[in-house]
Amino acid sequence: MLMYRSLILLGFVLSMNCLIAQTSPSVIKNQLGTIVNRDGFRTYLDTFTLNSVRDYLLDEFSKHSPAVYLQNYLVEDRIYSNVIALVGDTTLPRIIVGAHYDVCGNQQGADDNGTGVVGLLQTLEQLKDYESKDYCIEFVAYTLEEPPFFRSEKMGSYVHAQSLYKRGVEVHGMISLEMIGYFSTEKKSQRYPLGILKLFYGGKGDYITVVRKMNKGKFARKFSRIYKQSKTIKAKKFTAPKSLPGIDFSDHRNYWRMGYDAIMLTDTAFYRNANYHQPTDTIETIDFERLAKVIDGIVLTLSLI
Repeated sequence: MLMYRSLILLGFVLSMNCLIAQTSPSVIKNQLGTIVNRDGFRTYLDTFTLNSVRDYLLDEFSKHSPAVYLQNYLVEDRIYSNVIALVGDTTLPRIIVGAHYDVCGNQQGADDNGTGVVGLLQTLEQLKDYESKDYCIEFVAYTLEEPPFFRSEKMGSYVHAQSLYKRGVEVHGMISLEMIGYFSTEKKSQRYPLGILKLFYGGKGDYITVVRKMNKGKFARKFSRIYKQSKTIKAKKFTAPKSLPGIDFSDHRNYWRMGYDAIMLTDTAFYRNANYHQPTDTIETIDFERLAKVIDGIVLTLSLI
């Protein structure tokens, strides 16, 4: 029976794949350029540049959602902001889609995490008319994911996840978009926290990864299954304990902390991309054709989940 249901779902996914709006590589390249090509850098110290990107995101969110707001909070006498947009019936349980817009140091941060933010913008635009009897989708652009605030309660994702928990908002699941635009077909371009994993996942960094923790919930299982079956791009599921290095290195960690089901969609960051946290993390290194397909998979999966 399970196999039968999977075959039906796969057929539906493939038919829907022909109908959904296709993400334009040229459009997302322009969006990424708007985010990264600035006089300053999106660091916690350069609040002028960080806030100029915040305002750009607020404007873009407002084009596609009637419910947009800033979640402001104070850190070291400076105000920082998450940018939030909702689509669908807000009385229903929520699916959170998030990506951080700050960077680590004086760098463009094209992949980390400009690509995640572009994925957020495109997913919101394509799902702006989302209607479901089961879920509302909440899109969040986080601030302060990077050091020195990483793993602290000053992370924008911690502030957001805690606010949901304190208000008793029912969260069906969360997706963290963390570096989704760097790919390589070269041999030995993919590394792993444990060498033996290469036997299972291969040595080429030509895929996107759905990262899940052990004891994953219904949302994580369903999202990863539909995403893989959509075949918009080569995708692999990775499940490991939270103690494995890298598995919690993004905003989903704070939803796990609040007891919510969450996954990370990623190109595996420093296990593949040598430009991680370097000035070489530039727009020229991004594979926009594959990035567009990653986003198409997100849109399709959320349409079916």
